[in-house]
Amino acid sequence: MLEQGKVLKGRYEIKGILGAGGSSHVYFAYDRETCRNRAIKEVRQIQEGQAACMARQEVELVQKLRYPYFPEIVEVLEQEGMCYIVMEYLEGETLEHLLARTGAQPWQQVVRWAKDMCLVLGYLHNCRPPIVYRDMKPANIILQRGGNLRLIDFGAALECGGQEGEYISLGTRGYAAPEQLAGGMADARTDIYCLGATMYHLLTGEDPCQYPCGAYPVRKFNRKVPRKLTKIIKKCTCMQPEGRYGSSGELRKALEGI
Repeated sequence: MLEQGKVLKGRYEIKGILGAGGSSHVYFAYDRETCRNRAIKEVRQIQEGQAACMARQEVELVQKLRYPYFPEIVEVLEQEGMCYIVMEYLEGETLEHLLARTGAQPWQQVVRWAKDMCLVLGYLHNCRPPIVYRDMKPANIILQRGGNLRLIDFGAALECGGQEGEYISLGTRGYAAPEQLAGGMADARTDIYCLGATMYHLLTGEDPCQYPCGAYPVRKFNRKVPRKLTKIIKKCTCMQPEGRYGSSGELRKALEGI
């Protein structure tokens, strides 16, 4: 873990920590060269095994992603056995923080956000090879001033194609699709489930880890939600992938019909 005041590459001064996970930390830093704030994700460089493969995949993935809904990648540094992904610092708050502060969100707003996330997933799923994000949840979506959304943290994202990592159990319980938790094959429908669980949380204010989507209907907690929207979420979070929407485009079209 980097101490406050540490300078990377003679340029990035560590000012504090933004978050921490099992194998990584995200720091708030100041870029002395451009006089801008940065977010720096520290990824431990493990030498062998599945964890090493996943770390390499994340670094390679973020270097080539270019889309308005993602933070801009400034550069990737390697230093003292660690890899540092230097990114644009995003002003705003996560939807997780918004939920904690204000509770369940208006259904009209949730539909707008979900349609935006459908565009993001569509971009990822249409890459060659396709990319499955696998960790859609309120904590990974930042709401900026003006209402723009940005998706962060690609630690669980995967390029499909049969490589190692495709069958590793990753994701966040409550949001992750059943096939993820079982270490099964992930595809676009896996992300559809995660987005459905995210909508459920935003509409109800209840954590789907404690109140599973399939066991507790949306309208049990929020009677203002249209029945048509509850049916969409129910289809998104079907236990079997074949029962869900086949693509983010199909889901977006359904949301536009509300």
